[in-house]
Amino acid sequence: MKNLILDIKYYLLFLLVVLAAFYLYLNFGMNFNKNFSPEIIADASFRDEIILVENQSEQIFKGALSKKIKVDKNDTLIKILSSNEVESKYIKALIKTKGSEKLANIKTGDIVEISFTENKIPKEIFVTRNGLKGVLAEFKDKTYSIENHERIPEVIERFASVTIDESLYQSALKGGISDSVIMDLVFIFGWDIDFVFDIRSGDSFEILYEEYFYQGEKIKNGDIKAARFKRGKKVFSAIRFFSNVSGTKEYFSTRGENVKKAFLRTPVEFSYISSRYNLKRKHPILNKIRAHTGVDYAAPIGTPVRSTSSGTVSFIGNKGGYGKLIEVKHSEDYSTRYAHLSKFNPRLSNGSKVEQGETIGYVGQTGLATGPHLHYEFRVGGNHTNPLTVKLPDAKPISEVEKKEFFDHAIKMINRLDELFLKFYAEI
Repeated sequence: MKNLILDIKYYLLFLLVVLAAFYLYLNFGMNFNKNFSPEIIADASFRDEIILVENQSEQIFKGALSKKIKVDKNDTLIKILSSNEVESKYIKALIKTKGSEKLANIKTGDIVEISFTENKIPKEIFVTRNGLKGVLAEFKDKTYSIENHERIPEVIERFASVTIDESLYQSALKGGISDSVIMDLVFIFGWDIDFVFDIRSGDSFEILYEEYFYQGEKIKNGDIKAARFKRGKKVFSAIRFFSNVSGTKEYFSTRGENVKKAFLRTPVEFSYISSRYNLKRKHPILNKIRAHTGVDYAAPIGTPVRSTSSGTVSFIGNKGGYGKLIEVKHSEDYSTRYAHLSKFNPRLSNGSKVEQGETIGYVGQTGLATGPHLHYEFRVGGNHTNPLTVKLPDAKPISEVEKKEFFDHAIKMINRLDELFLKFYAEI
């Protein structure tokens, strides 16, 4: 009997503890979660002094409260400010300020940052596209001033070493490299390496690049400073160099050769070759021997197609079995064709100028095509040439007057890659 009474007491005590815990969760835990909104971002200078306030979906800081809002379609600045606790008297003062039209000209994708004082005065309103350059409204002496503003970021070096075990893209993502840096890497080496056809499991690369931070928050990725790509037994290097002679930023090999060529090796990124250049191929639809005078790149409908070199559009429209076709004339000797497109870049017409790497159309299945793909042709002197094996013309190498400066810089950057490479694997 005594044991039964003890069991009941313990059970009641346990039940009491559970009820107390549930009460605490309802009254404190749920409010704690409400205190944080993913849109609220603190000014870094106050990051260590957070004060939690119940029943308020904001983070209050000693001296400031900041909000960051991404502009959606049909948003206006007034709508954003009024829905984020900016009082109407401050909105009216802002509208009356000289230069307010620059601030109000927001576009979808822009970021509006609002910083408040402890008294809920919107002391700064910053409208920006990239987090660094924008228009700033600053509240001082009971009035606003509006001017173009550029923040000075902190530039951080990042190093990554990646061995490819599946696709380049997936392996690079696993290595912590973001999309934009991967695209830059492909663009830099895209003249020498066909990233559709040439890459094998076991190939690797090292990369040193920049990241931009402002008040502890990453704003964007910067340039690649140096990179080295190992494909089989071949090693390709690229060093960023600012030329005082040309006033441009370009990438050169360790021998001082421009990595850029007059033509990109491929017009479509991250696809695969579905049919090669073959003058005796049996046509899959016509079922007869018909020369295949280009290379087919299989890719989803809508994949962007790039012009492999600068030039002038000499034909744009429908052309028999080619379907939707663009032909670009690059010089007296060189021209390229892009066929079976789903649609064209709307700005293009006959005679339009195009830049190397510019999107001129999108992969489709028009004309005689068994599936979505791009048919790419490369012509030299009017004659069909295999796009995969043609020797591409070189761009200008480093200038004679800057060779010593470049080689000194290149040695420094290669040594830096070696040093970081050894450190990277020593820490694994």
